[in-house]
Amino acid sequence: MARALTRRGARVRGFGRRRDPAAAGTERMSGDLADPDALRAAFNGVTHVSVTLPLSADAERADEWVSRVAAAATDARVERLVFNGSNRVPAAPTDVEIFESRRRAAATLLGCGVPTVVLRPPVYLENLLMPGMYEPGTEGATLAYPLAADRRVAWLSHDDLAALTVAAFSDDALVGRAVDVGGADVITGPELAAAFASVLGSAVTYRALPVDVFERGMAAAMGPAAAGRVAQTYRWLNTPEGAGLYDGSAGGVEETFGVPLTPLRDWIAKQPWRQ
Repeated sequence: MARALTRRGARVRGFGRRRDPAAAGTERMSGDLADPDALRAAFNGVTHVSVTLPLSADAERADEWVSRVAAAATDARVERLVFNGSNRVPAAPTDVEIFESRRRAAATLLGCGVPTVVLRPPVYLENLLMPGMYEPGTEGATLAYPLAADRRVAWLSHDDLAALTVAAFSDDALVGRAVDVGGADVITGPELAAAFASVLGSAVTYRALPVDVFERGMAAAMGPAAAGRVAQTYRWLNTPEGAGLYDGSAGGVEETFGVPLTPLRDWIAKQPWRQ
């Protein structure tokens, strides 16, 4: 996101709990979304805000953070707020905590009085870079992900999400809307593996990773409670009810935002896969 904005000559301020050095050409402020004073300081003098909530947050904490973001944006008279929901949201209510938390977050921000756009991506291509997702082998590689092989997914890259966010900053027609976004290729698991094979020049097989196995791996990185919440979304997605949630039309996204999306094979070719 910062790179996409600085390339356009924008002044960029980052805000988060981590104390990483600021990216080139940007300013970084450390703070917590639960701290209203830190948020007000971060939003002071800012005209456009992009917000992403950590997936690790439980529902109560996420609701609190969103309320504080809405208040800080309102006080700062932000001209445009773009909320990355980090997930699609089913049309009907579910018992899945992350879906319902993001549904409430979108409603709060769209109703706060600040001109707001909500982006709802499916899953990120960068998830495939996590340990255990792509594994080379002597008889070909395996591509594993916790989605059934027949699920059609509009995999989206971080760079394309950034481009869509930048477009939403200036397109008044998007204000007040929650928009499902996705990548250039909407494909099943085996089709994803075939794209990898065509780029890498070797056999690649898709394997639907059991959600329990995925959850154990995530627990090591984010703790069991947060991993359980993330795993709950994949269990729902693998039910008949969840079959179409990550589907979509690349042409529709490109037309809505005026942004060319990155072809899947181009993204694959740029990554440092082990052979």
